[in-house]
Amino acid sequence: MKQVLISVIGFFSIIQAQAAPVVTPDSNLNDSTRPEPWTIGIALSGGAALGMAHIGVLKVLEEEGIPISYVTGTSMGSIVGGMYAAGYTAAEMDSILTTVEWGTLFSERIPQRRMTLARREEGYRNIVEVTHRWFIPHIPSGVVSLQNVEILLTDLLAEREYDAGYNFDSLVIPFRCVAADVSTGDRKVFSEGSMVEAIRASIAIPAVFSPAEVERTYYIDGGAVQNLPVDPLLAFEPDFIIASDVIRWGPEARNIIDVVTRTMSIITEQNRREQRKLASVVIYPNVDEFMPSDFGRAKELVAAGEQTARLAMPAIKRRLGDVPLAYRRNPLYPRPKPLVKEVRFEGLKVTRIRSLQGLIKVREGDTLDFSDLVADLEALRQTGLFRHVSHELEFPGTNTVNVVYRVEEKDYGLYGLGVYYDNIYGFAVHLEVAQGNLFGSGARLSLTSTLGEPRDARIGLSGARLWRLPFTYRFEAYRNGTKHSQYHDGEWEFDYTTWTWGAETEFGYALGKWGYFMFGYAHRRHFHELPLVAEDTNRSEIVTGPTMRLRASTLDDLFFPNRGFDLALTSKFGLPTPELGEGFLKADLGTQAYFPFGDQIVLGTALGLGFGFDTLSRAELFRLGGTDLFGANEDQFAVPAYLTVRVTLGYKLTELLGNIRYPLRIEIITDIAALDCYEDENNQASSGETQFMGAGFGVSSNTPIGPIRAYIGLSSNRDLSFRISAGIPPRERM
Repeated sequence: MKQVLISVIGFFSIIQAQAAPVVTPDSNLNDSTRPEPWTIGIALSGGAALGMAHIGVLKVLEEEGIPISYVTGTSMGSIVGGMYAAGYTAAEMDSILTTVEWGTLFSERIPQRRMTLARREEGYRNIVEVTHRWFIPHIPSGVVSLQNVEILLTDLLAEREYDAGYNFDSLVIPFRCVAADVSTGDRKVFSEGSMVEAIRASIAIPAVFSPAEVERTYYIDGGAVQNLPVDPLLAFEPDFIIASDVIRWGPEARNIIDVVTRTMSIITEQNRREQRKLASVVIYPNVDEFMPSDFGRAKELVAAGEQTARLAMPAIKRRLGDVPLAYRRNPLYPRPKPLVKEVRFEGLKVTRIRSLQGLIKVREGDTLDFSDLVADLEALRQTGLFRHVSHELEFPGTNTVNVVYRVEEKDYGLYGLGVYYDNIYGFAVHLEVAQGNLFGSGARLSLTSTLGEPRDARIGLSGARLWRLPFTYRFEAYRNGTKHSQYHDGEWEFDYTTWTWGAETEFGYALGKWGYFMFGYAHRRHFHELPLVAEDTNRSEIVTGPTMRLRASTLDDLFFPNRGFDLALTSKFGLPTPELGEGFLKADLGTQAYFPFGDQIVLGTALGLGFGFDTLSRAELFRLGGTDLFGANEDQFAVPAYLTVRVTLGYKLTELLGNIRYPLRIEIITDIAALDCYEDENNQASSGETQFMGAGFGVSSNTPIGPIRAYIGLSSNRDLSFRISAGIPPRERM
């Protein structure tokens, strides 16, 4: 809440401090009689997503052979300008900045590619999360920390700013960016230090993103004081100045980014007019059909910048005439990397250092590797223990460096809420109370309950590391009530509920970010509430024995994949018990692979194989139907062995909210299965092997609350099924 107040109060203080006139430059600025080749500077305005149009402007200038000698930027213009100054071409920026997931970067969620598979499996367990300290809720500030953006900027710029000696004049192209000092309302023009910190300060939109702290001073978006930074170019004395101004005066607004960006444009309009007077040429990319929050339309915005720049090119060339143009580029040679003298953490209050040291790749005595530095920030971020992580490099000697990781710990208590709906089971509500950093070890103690179907309550302790080693562990006790249906020869007979009391423990090893294996032991007592018409005497079962799980996955989204491969193998050994007599062994193997063809078509294939040795009890049968086999009812097949093959063809219609993470697509699914059907002790349930074929047609989309799906399925027996669902099914969360 403190940062929100700093941001908002500082913004309105700055508004009152506006209106200082800007001095007009020397009249010799554009004197074409000078014999030397002309240097050209470019100023890039703020405008949130609209600033993507600057990339298109730079692409056209490159194609037309008009070299830029100096560059300044505010807000989004500082990102584009900073990357250009660091040596990225306009085409490279187009490739990078139009393909990143801006929705993820501007959220507090950890990007999936930075999470371990075990963390990714938690998925959308909670739609709403509120932290607490000793069970007293902490109301979230609503200000995004921009942690994900910082890590991206560090990846793109950290090594280049080091090679430039942290002097912006020594970059490939000299660079300046603008931010606003919250405490004084003054404009701050960054010319040295960390580019990452400077750009982070320049893009901190008030009341949307948290202020940036640079050398103990808080800064917000430079658009609050100077949205078009032309006069910082004057220190370079360029001969010709191009200003790219992405201004939009439309009244519409979808969210707070649109509102605040529009407000800053209005407040600084007088300053903007003065800045335009300093430019030789002003380019106004046509962004009328876009909003400042349209990051999902980045490619279109780049194209809009290109189109406008091509229209402006004749006027620019007329102004330049036949004057020779200077092509100035500083050679940015790689500097020798220093030896790491010390690695330390600052800001730890609860978390123990030894639980983090195993995550860190940068080691004392090694040569500094910036890719390892970025990996360390990602690893610290993906623990979920910290609200913010950053780094600082201290140079105690010529050839040595101290690497300092600064962390801001979260309130480790958590209240979570998740919701799921489908037309078969109705609503299910998932509630969670957790302590996410027990005794500073990183272990998670949680108490969860699911209201609806299934009815579930459990308490568990889990962790992703054991001291310095990536060992995973889980201890859990639970009570669960799950609804099932009994079928005979494909015909429904009755419904019943299975109540389960159990405890499980697992211990395993993480296989990088993409897999894990776990060994454990499970003890369960099942009670089947069968109706009186059922002649089954095995109403109570005790299943106990060791378990094993192995999973590897490169899927881009575990619950709504578009590309990647997934393999999951589980096995369970049941020891002999008085209720069941002989023991059993069962194994379940599932593989999936998704292949994108262009931007719109996705082909998915899946293979499932399950088999049980000896006699499987009612609780241990494989249950197939519903979304497993289109056209079949839920639990229609309870079998001791199965083989299934699925092919899915998806076509993307559009992207919800303009975000590539939320594709809306139609799908055609075909299922083929061979089922070894279950026979009860009286041989009455079914007999022999059953062949099944089914197909489905549906519409699905990923959303911030999880997948939303609507399907119609038809089996070879002409059985028809319909299903609509929203969210992650509780059964998949367990």
